[in-house]
Amino acid sequence: MNDPTRIITALNQCKTILISAHKSPDGDALGSQLALMLALEKTGKTVTAHNLDPVPEIYRFLPHAGRIKTGTPVPGRYDAHIVVDADPPRTGLFDKTYPADVLINIDHHITNPREWPLTWLDPEASACGEMIYKLVRELGAPLDRDIALCLYTAIFTDTGSFRYSNTTPESMKIAATLLEAGADPGLVTENVYESVAFKRLKLLGTALAGMERSPDGRIAWVVVTEELYRQTGTTAEDTDNFVNFVRSVKGVEVAVLFRQTSPKEYKISLRSKGRVVLSGLAQSLGGGGHKNAAGGQIKGPLDEVKRNVVSEIEKTVEAQFRNGATTSDERRY
Repeated sequence: MNDPTRIITALNQCKTILISAHKSPDGDALGSQLALMLALEKTGKTVTAHNLDPVPEIYRFLPHAGRIKTGTPVPGRYDAHIVVDADPPRTGLFDKTYPADVLINIDHHITNPREWPLTWLDPEASACGEMIYKLVRELGAPLDRDIALCLYTAIFTDTGSFRYSNTTPESMKIAATLLEAGADPGLVTENVYESVAFKRLKLLGTALAGMERSPDGRIAWVVVTEELYRQTGTTAEDTDNFVNFVRSVKGVEVAVLFRQTSPKEYKISLRSKGRVVLSGLAQSLGGGGHKNAAGGQIKGPLDEVKRNVVSEIEKTVEAQFRNGATTSDERRY
């Protein structure tokens, strides 16, 4: 499905709608979810937003963020269930049985397996927020300040404040329209990047102090353990964006964050500077994502997990550079 036409047709026949996003929701997931909720309500629908995990503190400024329900089980039955910014299993809410007859998936991750017939997948979109913007316009819902702010946050965060290589002319055009509709860029920047809790910076400093890299300097990684959370009084949500500090190191092509989720299990976040494609690598690690941003979940002792993941990244980097990729130091700007 290359456009939302069939989705709009299906939604026009529905009255009650559930919208969910992936576990540990980020700015794109939450902004897309809230914008779609508000737009559908303007067309007369009754909408419930429900995720597994709570809204991180830095995104609680988003309009109506307090309405997002969390945890399991998800009560009730709905005419339609929409999953945004992820394939359905990544919501972590259901075990292959969903509380609606009409199932809709809207995503921009190239690794999405298109499990549902009504799947709108656009890997060229910089953010799911771009897709929701187009859907909102097609629905005919007015683009008010609240919807614009949610969508701007979605695009702003998934493009790294318009710094990443996934930023396109379309991203900038949509962002301009959202600003005209009332989105406040200063408010978004302040909450996302300039309202960092003291304990979060302590966690970041400790993690970066333990940063390691491969002998050739093209791979670097940091580890956040449960012990570090205890020492700093932080939680997993405080690690948002940590991996991008590692990616910023000169000469690094792939950055990795190993985040402990249980005694012998680690969530892996991968970022590249655009010359190494990560989506296939992430799938081999049991995850998925984009070409330049992906992740997975690995079980095992930390030393073994690091050794195996770094080894797989080294193979990927070597193969892709052998086939013509250019290092950041070799590029000419």
